[in-house]
Amino acid sequence: MLLSFYLTLVLLVNPPRIDSAEKLLEAMQKKYAGKWARTLTFTQHNTHYEKDTISGTSIWYEAIQYPDKFRIDFGEPTVGNAVLFTNDSVYQFKSKELTASKKQVNNLMLLAGGIYFLSKEKALQRLTEAGHNLAAFHEDVWNGRQVYVVGARQGDVQSNQFWLDKEHLYLVRTLAAQPNGHIQEAQFSKHIRTAGGWTETEVLFLTDGKPQQLEVYKNLQANIPLPEGLFSAHLFGKVHWIP
Repeated sequence: MLLSFYLTLVLLVNPPRIDSAEKLLEAMQKKYAGKWARTLTFTQHNTHYEKDTISGTSIWYEAIQYPDKFRIDFGEPTVGNAVLFTNDSVYQFKSKELTASKKQVNNLMLLAGGIYFLSKEKALQRLTEAGHNLAAFHEDVWNGRQVYVVGARQGDVQSNQFWLDKEHLYLVRTLAAQPNGHIQEAQFSKHIRTAGGWTETEVLFLTDGKPQQLEVYKNLQANIPLPEGLFSAHLFGKVHWIP
């Protein structure tokens, strides 16, 4: 009994060093599994950029149900312009009509919260399928804070990779190589406590280092019940989370 207590105390004072993607995932799930908000709704205020100049603004309405359901209404929901991510597929609507659908997994959802609702084995598989080299791992500094980086060696900003705050283990940056050779980057900031985890309230998207869109989340609500069928393409136009 005394030895067991001593070993537990040692682990609390000197937790195992995180030096691989698998150990990082284990630490993330140990810290937040069962605590992370399963649902989120918010109003997204966008600033759009073109050639480093503001080209316009817009307001979107978004709902998330982790691990794999995500809805964006572009403008007022009654207009019927939206996109639905459900499981491994995406559906696009214009003026309430389905205009396109295809197989497509939303990998940002996995990193932003979905990872806490999957088994370790499934999460590692999904990360690999998303193009991350899990053998590439290092520590770095981002905006003055220590971070873990998965998917790239030190100095590599061309490979698919994600960056996590070392203290809080939430997502702060992703980089993804595009088929056309460009690098798309997303920077996540101004995190706030939601349920037993965190949610970013600002996201900046860049292409080759140039800003494309700044997103600011407002009226954010966590763990609220969402109506049945909200993410169903067959029920689009009949169900919404906004009263």
